[in-house]
Amino acid sequence: MNLLALQTVTKRYTATDSPAVDKVSFDCEKGEIVALIGGSGSGKTTLLRIIAGLAIPDTGKVILEGNTLNSPTKFIPPEKRNCSLVFQDYALFPNKTVLQNITFGKGATDNPDRIIELMEMADIVGLGQRHPHEISGGQQQRVALVRALATSPALLLLDEPLSHLDPELRESVRNQLIMLFHETRTTALFVSHDIEDAMSMADRMVVLREGQTEQTGNPDELYRRPASRYVARLFGKTDFIPAELLQETVHSIPGKNDLGQVVPVRPYQWRIVDKDFTGIPVFHGTVKSVTNRAPHRELLLDTGQLQLTMYLPGNHVAKCGDTLSVIFDSEN
Repeated sequence: MNLLALQTVTKRYTATDSPAVDKVSFDCEKGEIVALIGGSGSGKTTLLRIIAGLAIPDTGKVILEGNTLNSPTKFIPPEKRNCSLVFQDYALFPNKTVLQNITFGKGATDNPDRIIELMEMADIVGLGQRHPHEISGGQQQRVALVRALATSPALLLLDEPLSHLDPELRESVRNQLIMLFHETRTTALFVSHDIEDAMSMADRMVVLREGQTEQTGNPDELYRRPASRYVARLFGKTDFIPAELLQETVHSIPGKNDLGQVVPVRPYQWRIVDKDFTGIPVFHGTVKSVTNRAPHRELLLDTGQLQLTMYLPGNHVAKCGDTLSVIFDSEN
């Protein structure tokens, strides 16, 4: 059952601008965690603001729990929408305690047992009488999340929820968020520029490009079968191999026009073989660089026609100038 549905939503900030959001349609099922990803200016935050009621679309509909929030003839104000938004900077009141921040929202004090339960889940029970400046960034993030959940919204919206955290704290808080989402059966839509965060947290991802939907799907589907070079590159380094070089080994090629007759290949999909290997197309090349990128060593191989990026197996030694033969491991 769709909890949220966007139907051909378009938004321009001025009449002469290109659309910040251009005919975007997607939905979100109850209990689903959906990530909006894409480059800078792709429309991620604008969409979040439209759903929250902080921006008004020019055309299209936003429907939540079967109720139309936005349409050409209707606008429901933010305070009357059954959704909560966690801002990128958390937006905690500096002059209020943690508990006062959490219970600030309308209806938040109606169920004190839920407040205690949420604080226990988020591991912030002992922080109730402290002020925001007296707790860490990770704790502030969890306070903002508990405040958003305290009103029992149908939909939770998050704008870059982990962007202010350092790498070590980021992973810990991310794991806590995942647990909290599942324990509270939260339906959430979040914006992220970090692919690792998005892949770890989301059941489904919506890729945006210049205000339009480029591809939707689960994280594994988008990673393994990108619909375009843009999507492939969002998920990390990718070589684009002309399909004619692969001859009869290619049966189908996923993608839109900008992929053309090429196959996207990830660094881990190259396998080193003996120079006299036969059976499927072999690429012979010279090692141009070897870079340590823990836990991998990254190798750049120049074949004369192409430059291939691959991860060097732990038991293999290579240095600049070496000649290697590699194949595309389609089963990996």
